[in-house]
Amino acid sequence: MAVKVISIETLKDAKRQGTFEQKVPFTLNHREYAAIKRIVNGEMEVFSFNRPLGEMITTDAVRKELMEKVVLDVELGREATPVLFTPIYERLEDSNFPEVFEAKWAQRGVVVFAEHIEGQEVRFGHLQAEQGPIARIVTYAAGIEYTEDMVEYNRTFDMEEINRAFGEAYNALLNHLHLGPIITYSYANANTNTTAPVLVDVEGNPATSGYHKLLSLRETLKQGLADARKEKRPGTILLVAGERLEHVQEALGSFYVRGTDYPPLSGIEQIIAYDGWEAEVGKKKVTYNGVANDKAYLIRPKRGFKELIKHDLRIDATMPDLSRLIEAQIVGRARRGVFAALPENVQEIKLPDF
Repeated sequence: MAVKVISIETLKDAKRQGTFEQKVPFTLNHREYAAIKRIVNGEMEVFSFNRPLGEMITTDAVRKELMEKVVLDVELGREATPVLFTPIYERLEDSNFPEVFEAKWAQRGVVVFAEHIEGQEVRFGHLQAEQGPIARIVTYAAGIEYTEDMVEYNRTFDMEEINRAFGEAYNALLNHLHLGPIITYSYANANTNTTAPVLVDVEGNPATSGYHKLLSLRETLKQGLADARKEKRPGTILLVAGERLEHVQEALGSFYVRGTDYPPLSGIEQIIAYDGWEAEVGKKKVTYNGVANDKAYLIRPKRGFKELIKHDLRIDATMPDLSRLIEAQIVGRARRGVFAALPENVQEIKLPDF
């Protein structure tokens, strides 16, 4: 079975294979509405104004059209930066979620069937908690403003650009919230959670220098799989830097070296390539670090990873601020949390240099 690659590029390519339609909610004057998001063969339908921008903020009826435009522009930005973490996390969404979750809430059922001896008590299943950190629902918010100059000079293009940046920033945040903990955790504190590079020469023998890069990468990944299986947490997803993606794909596949055929390496079902994200807002630079080139993370998905959503992105329009010549403000916010039981589900693999 071919290993599935998940990256910004592959997710965009997948959207080009069909037609998608989705309702995207928004709020105006405390009333709920929805814009219709359509993607046809990878191209998202966009909303175009048929009147000047200044007229779009004069009455509630035309403000609704403005908000539809804003929401769809934001979604266009989100399409440019797809989320990468969904194969790892189980999605849990409930508007009644509390702010703080004790670690013991993340539980799984354990049931074992055994031969029953007459007169003995049946073995009952139980709930087993994952050993992870306390999870907390956090409010994340951002705003965009339409200035009086944008309205006076009908700078619709400026508005579209900032709307799309809004959507891109939100999805970049989601990738960071869910993949960042895996990347930044100190696995060295748990001796069984790290795998050192395995260096071999062209004949497959141990080497300290002059090692064969592809064979060494293959043996390192093979050792990481074995280490994770030994600790009863077999991983099926590999998180890597985009720069190492082709190397890893080649090492996992079949190849021929010096008279020896190497079969495909089994166990890894998906590879996620994550290189982080950065932006500069005003004078402040925001950086979400991606995976380092010398590391990979072998992950057992779902069981110990929970994406907690009290509510996803909400977008509202607010009143203007005359003192700063702001004609309209758009505020988006989401309330989310992440639970990640990392030592129980992740093997950090240190890769050989290429």
